[in-house]
Amino acid sequence: MLEQQLNAGPLSISALDNEGTGPVVIGIHGFLDNAESLRCLAPYLQSFRYLAIDLAGHGRSQHRANGAFYNQADYLQDIYALIQEQNWQEVILIGHSLGGIIASLFAALFPEHVLGVVSIDACGPLTEDEDTTAQQMRDSIVNRYKKSRNTLNVVDIEAAVDARCRISDISKEHAQAILARNLTQDAGGHWFWSSDPKLRTKSTLRLSEKQAENLMRAIVCPVLFIGATHSFKDLPTVFTKRRAWFKNARYEQFVGGHHIHMENTDDVGQLIRSFVEQM
Repeated sequence: MLEQQLNAGPLSISALDNEGTGPVVIGIHGFLDNAESLRCLAPYLQSFRYLAIDLAGHGRSQHRANGAFYNQADYLQDIYALIQEQNWQEVILIGHSLGGIIASLFAALFPEHVLGVVSIDACGPLTEDEDTTAQQMRDSIVNRYKKSRNTLNVVDIEAAVDARCRISDISKEHAQAILARNLTQDAGGHWFWSSDPKLRTKSTLRLSEKQAENLMRAIVCPVLFIGATHSFKDLPTVFTKRRAWFKNARYEQFVGGHHIHMENTDDVGQLIRSFVEQM
């Protein structure tokens, strides 16, 4: 796939582009991942213009300005700007984890632009009870103040891969591939994070369950939810609870973990191809 830099409002967004000529499919990765995590789906989307993007602050995309943080609504703003500036009338969105949440939210807000959504190991927004509002906002402000000063530290790649594998059910091979795109090297051969350290700060406020329902009921396009048997997300339970929110949704599950599309690429890829070819 070809490296591209695309304008999205004031930001430059990096993407892996298959340079196809068919309908546009945008791949949106998960939290602290990047476009590399969705490269594996490209062979199944040869009849489409498939672009796996790096969200702002991730991979090789531009960081938000000094003093600005990373809010979910701002990612939606970036996707909207990208679609407008590329003059794409309609797109198909494929998202993993955070990317699946972003894809479903965007489809709810801009149904005229979205033909279909594939959401891998995510079923709508994460929510919190309204009674936690004050504590959420306080914690976010304190956390963002503490982490607002960026420091440049040399990265031990092996240690970083091991750390990622300890907190997630990802394989070492897949962790290495993703982390490599979040790193940059200086003339002395030292590695540093190219992703923005402010990505790790706490969200200001999560939606309530009622707000999430209101948004998901606004989706009009078909939605394919893909779950994994050994993921911490427990998508079967979440989908069962939220199934009635969606006008046209189906759920499929494969054996594996949170990055099921990287673990079981052929089965997942064939399912996605079959789904998007119906759009």
